[in-house]
Amino acid sequence: MLDQLFQLAVQYWPALTGVAVVTAVLLLLRMYSQPRWLPYEPRKAIVTKSELRFYKSLRKAALDDWEVFAMVRIADLLKVTEHATNRRTWLNKILSKHIDFVLCDPNTLQAVVAIELDDVSHQRPERIERDKFVNLAFESAGLPLLRIPVEPSYKAREVRDLIESALKN
Repeated sequence: MLDQLFQLAVQYWPALTGVAVVTAVLLLLRMYSQPRWLPYEPRKAIVTKSELRFYKSLRKAALDDWEVFAMVRIADLLKVTEHATNRRTWLNKILSKHIDFVLCDPNTLQAVVAIELDDVSHQRPERIERDKFVNLAFESAGLPLLRIPVEPSYKAREVRDLIESALKN
């Protein structure tokens, strides 16, 4: 039986070698070629309708005193201290979390206050736990975090007063 297989291999070695080479080349091309399509599509907006309503008032409240940014990753605002044990674990806790709005100094773009717009989703148990963690993270970092409940409309003056109050504390 082995003898017959060996004779077939000897007889068809050019064809077998060709198939092996073609297979290897196809595999290499597949590994190193760029995909032609990835499963992404644009989001309709980066904020919800409620957040957009607040954003418009926030821009009026900010005047030229602050730059307004929406949907900022917490990991772009806070960093894990050098001396922390389990640094990667602490970083992972903030990598995929976002803050709704951030006000920054217009000259340096240093964050001066973060703003979370709290809708009904913040009443869910898992969200309550997330909010407790986020509150403590910002408090520990010394960056003010202002929580504002979702309203049907906002007055820019009232929003500004809330921001100024948060900055004084």
